[in-house]
Amino acid sequence: AENFDLSDSVLGAEKRKNELLEISDTCQRMPAEPAKGFKDAMQSKWFVYLVCHSLERYSSGYAHLEDRLMWPYYKASVIDSTAQPMTREDAIELIECERLKVGERGVAKGRAHREGQPGANDLHIITLGGLDENGNDACNDLTDAILEASLSVRTPEPSLGFRYSPKINEKTRRLVFENIAQGFGFPSIKHEEKNTRQMIEHYKVPPDEAAHWALVLCMAPGVGKRRGLQKTRTEGGGLIWIDKCCELAFYDGFDYSFANIQTGPKTGDATKFKAFEELFAAFEKQVEFATALHYRHKDVTRRAEIKFIESPFVASLGDACMDDGVGAFVDKTYPNPWNNTPGEQAAADSLAAVKKLVFDDKKYTMEDVVNAMKADFKGYEEMRKDMLAAPKWGND
Repeated sequence: AENFDLSDSVLGAEKRKNELLEISDTCQRMPAEPAKGFKDAMQSKWFVYLVCHSLERYSSGYAHLEDRLMWPYYKASVIDSTAQPMTREDAIELIECERLKVGERGVAKGRAHREGQPGANDLHIITLGGLDENGNDACNDLTDAILEASLSVRTPEPSLGFRYSPKINEKTRRLVFENIAQGFGFPSIKHEEKNTRQMIEHYKVPPDEAAHWALVLCMAPGVGKRRGLQKTRTEGGGLIWIDKCCELAFYDGFDYSFANIQTGPKTGDATKFKAFEELFAAFEKQVEFATALHYRHKDVTRRAEIKFIESPFVASLGDACMDDGVGAFVDKTYPNPWNNTPGEQAAADSLAAVKKLVFDDKKYTMEDVVNAMKADFKGYEEMRKDMLAAPKWGND
């Protein structure tokens, strides 16, 4: 930057040189030194993000309350002008830049993720809003600035999760609803009181820390302060695809559509099932097997992480790890044993349709259904229409 060419007197060249020098100074200091203002804090957070998510190891999630974590620095720069003073518009531009940087970070994904969730990045979800430990509205001007930035720069990530309570001020709630109205599916609305109570009653987190929960990924709350934060996927969540278990029940546990191997237990030739109860029993066995396999896998990989791929930088972010001198994956201050079971609705609707058309109305046979599924309903368009039109489970 100090050698930036000014010889041609390009308009704005001196300003750009000063910007580059400032960037160089910030990058030299962050995150080794404490942040002075909002620019420092945003740069420091970005470097930490890259180390945790891309350099030390691969990981997903963005579990932090950005409007609370960054508020002291935003206040110092925008409200009080005591450190790295800037306008509110400048601060919003920094937040917009963060959206672009997170959006451009790509990761290699396996075939299942690419086919099942095309275009998805990595569940980088910023948590906003909520109440403080005294039950008061914790939103601030930075909350609104983040929501305004997401209206201006419409990237799918980072997504937003909003801790909703009727106590939240009207201006912030309106910004939340304006974002939802754009059709991006965020902010997702999270029940403030119920999630806080879950942290206290089920995870045994002290109330003053529970008040600072943030979304670990897209749904489950986790500790958002310096002690006990979740540091690895095996510490908490995972996925059991219930609709896949349903498919396996039709094929004696053989995965014809993806892996082309025997994935689940043998539960019988579905073409010979004479009653719906036989099909449902096969489905239950597939779910039981998948659930047991899932938890065994988590236990094994948890121990493998501790032994082979510890993350010292991540450990340095947790007070419990530093106080006790243990690795990131050894620390288990608070449990976070959530699991996702996507596909329940698809499985329930599919089973309800088959029960109606095969076992009740007898319009089709189980052999017809098995063959249609294997052909992806090509040549069975009428059956597919009937399945879609059949009564579904519950209110679907």
